[in-house]
Amino acid sequence: MSRLEQFDKITATITQDRGRDYQHPSVDFAKANELKACVQNCKDPLVRHTLEMICLKMARLIHNPGHLDSWIDIAGYARCGVMVTEPKND
Repeated sequence: MSRLEQFDKITATITQDRGRDYQHPSVDFAKANELKACVQNCKDPLVRHTLEMICLKMARLIHNPGHLDSWIDIAGYARCGVMVTEPKND
């Protein structure tokens, strides 16, 4: 079996599994894009990216607020936000 065939076999159910948790990708991504539009004015690209990742998790929680992993991911991204805004001691 080729690597591509192995990949396809392993990933065959990912969108189905994720769809149960987050809805169809087009719905999930559309929600995330609406939320991300709010943070586009953030001037710091690292902070903006952090906020965009939080927006993705928020979009997923809109559909499934009981999904603990998304809450944990938001906490992790919040910590990353603190890390990228930490003053550097050069």
